[in-house]
Amino acid sequence: MKGGASMVKLSDFGPGAKFPDIALPDHTGKMVHISEIAGGRDPLAIFFFRGWY
Repeated sequence: MKGGASMVKLSDFGPGAKFPDIALPDHTGKMVHISEIAGGRDPLAIFFFRGWY
């Protein structure tokens, strides 16, 4: 991962676990952390999909 970010491991996920504060690019390419979007105020849903079937 770029910028010295640490890799998220599968073991970091599980029922009741806090979701890691990962950063993803926005529509302009700027890296945005999940905490910047949600800020702990509102619920946030993240969907993962593997692509086209």
